[in-house]
Amino acid sequence: MDLTYTEIDHEDTPIGRLTLRAYRAETGESGHEILIDGAFLMASHGSHSERAMADLAHRRLPAGSTGLSVLVGGLGAGHTLRAALDLPGIERVEVVEIGRKVVDWNRTYFSETNGHAVDDPRVRIVHGHVLDVLQSAEAAYELVLLDVDNGPGWLAADSNRPLYGPLGLAACRRALRAGGVLALWSPRANLELESTLTAVFDGWIAEDTGRIGRAVGEPPSVIYLASTGAGKN
Repeated sequence: MDLTYTEIDHEDTPIGRLTLRAYRAETGESGHEILIDGAFLMASHGSHSERAMADLAHRRLPAGSTGLSVLVGGLGAGHTLRAALDLPGIERVEVVEIGRKVVDWNRTYFSETNGHAVDDPRVRIVHGHVLDVLQSAEAAYELVLLDVDNGPGWLAADSNRPLYGPLGLAACRRALRAGGVLALWSPRANLELESTLTAVFDGWIAEDTGRIGRAVGEPPSVIYLASTGAGKN
């Protein structure tokens, strides 16, 4: 499918230049996407796995849980945030986003696809690097949902690498309350990440989103779910 692109805005951040551009296909399909240093990050389309991540993690919490606090790493086009807000029992969602303009882009260009998610009164936006926020958090969240960069093994910003190593995953565990769940998006299975998850967490599983993706014509990915206080299954 041939696409025409128009750059709309950009922002220089500590991890690289974020660019917002519009796309339009010959068929009339149109939308917006975000890039970092020219590498694709997120778009209006292709959201099945980002939305599934929140639901898959929530299912591993005790049934009927309420008063839940969630950290979303990476705002992007707001798909993961929207999915988190739509879960039952959610009281507070902190979104860590390094690009200040990304919040404005969500309000102006992605609001139709994410249901004005950033303006939900339960949402607090934190500007900065997600690893810094995680390292300063102690038993603060029931869910930590990470869709940062393009996942482990396919980084567009090398400065995000520590997030997926022992330092980053240990910070995720400390930030979770007892019984909490980390959900981490990856484009494919990653053996190095799996080894680190085994060393840091009590248990983890990998969910292949291929079935969901095929149903909507989108490529598969892997959602890693790591738990505290539960055996691996």
